[in-house]
Amino acid sequence: MYLTKAAGETCQTESLAGAWTSPSPLTCYLDCLDSYPDGCLSTVYNEATGACTPGGPAFGKVDSFNESIPRSSPNSALFYVNSSRPSCNTSNGFALYELCGTTVCLHLSTRKRWFNDAVQFCASMNSSLFIADTWARFALFWSVSLTYLNTDTYLWLSRKSDKEPFIWGNGEPLSDKMNALWEPTQPDNHDGYDYCVEARHYNRPDLYGLNDVSCWTDRAYICESNA
Repeated sequence: MYLTKAAGETCQTESLAGAWTSPSPLTCYLDCLDSYPDGCLSTVYNEATGACTPGGPAFGKVDSFNESIPRSSPNSALFYVNSSRPSCNTSNGFALYELCGTTVCLHLSTRKRWFNDAVQFCASMNSSLFIADTWARFALFWSVSLTYLNTDTYLWLSRKSDKEPFIWGNGEPLSDKMNALWEPTQPDNHDGYDYCVEARHYNRPDLYGLNDVSCWTDRAYICESNA
């Protein structure tokens, strides 16, 4: 475990409490860890004032989330803790991908599938369709799907009817806070049975967010190793 300084505002976090003064970034983090042994995974340190703000997991910049730090402060920098690197068998096209201290072993689709087919294909390789149920995991998913696939991409978020909430593949509901991930006016159940969710990238360079879509639509997808 070690601290990494993020470049600019490429990585952000949520503050755990108000700022205090520390003489250095390392002292800032050690004080944070002492105060929040289970929650401190990053800090924002202002080199001009010595202000130290404790933070949770770091994540890439999420445009639709307005509570992240740091924001437009030339003297503030984020320092984050790198998570342990998971084992990753690369024989089936899996590889490690990292963003702001979160590292996962992923397989990126080479063909498009409808939702249930993508879920079953991932399971056949001892993996799961990607679940982006935290800011850190969503930011990594968005970065990988945009950078390497650059097309509309399924993640494991769905519902059984328009009367039920969207649920992640691990059984957790989409939190109220993460509802900020939807594109404006979404979800709209446009076709009357849009029960699955995609990140929209194709020919949409200025949009950021999720869209509900029919589960019978062919889309790219990302599998995360269960090993």
